[in-house]
Amino acid sequence: MPPLETPTPAERVDGALVQIGLERLDEAEEELLVALRGAEAAHDNGTVARAQEGLGSISVRRGKTAAAIEWFERVLETAGRPDPADQIELYRALGQAYSESGRSGPAIALFEEALAELEGRPDADPATLVLYSIYLSHAYGDAGDYGRAAAALADALRRDVEDIDRRVRAFAYHALARLYCTTGHTAQALVYADKQVALTEASGNDWHAANAHLVRAHILLDDAQTDAAREALQATRRLYGTRMSGLDEGWVVVEEARLALQAGDPDGAIEQARLAIELLGTQSAPGELGDAYLVLARGYDELGLTDRAETAYAAAIDALQKQNGWHCELGRAYRWYGKFLRRAGRAEAALDAFERAADLAPSNLAVLELPD
Repeated sequence: MPPLETPTPAERVDGALVQIGLERLDEAEEELLVALRGAEAAHDNGTVARAQEGLGSISVRRGKTAAAIEWFERVLETAGRPDPADQIELYRALGQAYSESGRSGPAIALFEEALAELEGRPDADPATLVLYSIYLSHAYGDAGDYGRAAAALADALRRDVEDIDRRVRAFAYHALARLYCTTGHTAQALVYADKQVALTEASGNDWHAANAHLVRAHILLDDAQTDAAREALQATRRLYGTRMSGLDEGWVVVEEARLALQAGDPDGAIEQARLAIELLGTQSAPGELGDAYLVLARGYDELGLTDRAETAYAAAIDALQKQNGWHCELGRAYRWYGKFLRRAGRAEAALDAFERAADLAPSNLAVLELPD
């Protein structure tokens, strides 16, 4: 029987990318590192770049944002700044990693440069332009610049919308739901979350549908629609199945903790919040971590565990301050903390918390429409 041929670096990368999709991250990482060494020795920059991007994707799934940025930036160096039309996912992942690490400036610059380059081409794909406009809107929103975020979305929606496919349209609905939710316009956010759910379910992509239901659950909880939020979270878990990473599960458990608190179960909320903190504690997700600490604080508060509640309120505010653009969530944390302080008879500290919450009050946004 002839010996098995050793896979080439390119073949190793192909296999590793399949493993990433199956959440076999340790095996994928080992294969990619072997492929990277082989490709570098062979001066095969194309395979080197693919291996580096794969390693960046693994870092994202593990919540290691700094490592992801390092890998993605190495791809740009190796490939000599690849064409943004050909490497949409790379630019999206790098920009999102910048924003999640609190570096909104580089994220905005990355998308502005990519969009300007594409707009200068007479044959630019309208759907690609829409995607980059949405990415830019996200970056502005993460920086707390909601006016420019809305303007970038409005620019996206003025493009050739009849050429936008279902996937891009669903992403546009997600962006609209996200922007309105972030600025406290819950009713309008829910309109677009419902549209995103309908499109993703029709597409047959369970992963995208699960994400859409999770976004909808968050908005429903903001709107105190407890039963509807419970159904949305049940749909989220059903559609995710067994494919959730630790970070994905952390996001789901945060919402389940919020649900338990809203349903009048502070003990269950505390248990879920602790689990969420355990899942997110080593991840780069300060906003979700802040939400988890806020549930923990309110649960302790309801049970009269004041010392634990105050510690958790402080942790919630600290985490939310690290998440650019989460003004509504941070304002909510200050309001609950202010109520806690007022009940404790600490009037001056409570007033300071309420004033900070008022400073973070959402601004008015024009209603943006995506034609059906």
